[in-house]
Amino acid sequence: MSANGVHLELPDELLDAIADRVLERLAAPPAPDEWLRGADAAAGYLGCPVSRVYALTSAGRIPFQKDGSALLFRRAELDEFIRNGGARRP
Repeated sequence: MSANGVHLELPDELLDAIADRVLERLAAPPAPDEWLRGADAAAGYLGCPVSRVYALTSAGRIPFQKDGSALLFRRAELDEFIRNGGARRP
């Protein structure tokens, strides 16, 4: 490889290992503690109307936190909520 006059030779095994590691990182799911800020973001993530997110939060049926007046949602908690059937209407 050559960039700006620098020449670097890497053994094929090292280059393969680097490529494998890059593929692993690209395939990894988002970090479980990733936060969504606002009902709009949660609705986009869940694929539902914003009004549904507000209804679920006011009923205490969906996991959320508050930062002042802003609603915060953890992706991992929303995923668990869906897996447990929490999106079904009562």
